[in-house]
Amino acid sequence: MVADRLEPLINGLSRRGVSPDALTLAAIPVGLAASVCLLLSPTLPGFLLTIPLLAALRLVLNLLDGAVARRTGRIHPRGELFNELGDRLTDIAFLAPVAFLPGAHEGLVLLGVIGTVFASFAGLAPRAAGGERIYRGVLSKPGRMALIGVNALAVLVVGPGAWAAFGPALLVGTVLTAAERILVGVRRLQ
Repeated sequence: MVADRLEPLINGLSRRGVSPDALTLAAIPVGLAASVCLLLSPTLPGFLLTIPLLAALRLVLNLLDGAVARRTGRIHPRGELFNELGDRLTDIAFLAPVAFLPGAHEGLVLLGVIGTVFASFAGLAPRAAGGERIYRGVLSKPGRMALIGVNALAVLVVGPGAWAAFGPALLVGTVLTAAERILVGVRRLQ
């Protein structure tokens, strides 16, 4: 399991007193760096190589913030707020710039970004209703990061036309994810 491999890092961060909130908020500049790299990629395609790495870093930070919070007993409501707001901002930073890249379908990408935010809301809403947060779905956070990373590499191989598949995949995947989370939430809250 990935979390097991991160155990030495979790221990080290915990011993050094690194705040889980700092790890949560560190994902935002990672997303902004991805945004800049994507927007520069039409003239500097080498920047696309950073996208899978930044996506992986985002996922690692996501694992670390919660693990360090649990290890150090520093779980608090403000941390959850930072986590949810940071996740939405980072999603938008990673995904929305694709709408403005050659080969991408602007409208479909932007609808997919809206779908991403709605799917996240659909996962949070059951918790607000007294149930548990729902993380599942084909385009949960790891799926979204895999999608952007694979597409960035595909553009390096076949050119900007590879972005054409990104918008439809993002939109369909987020709609399916939201639908699954809503159905699971309704079933669990009966």
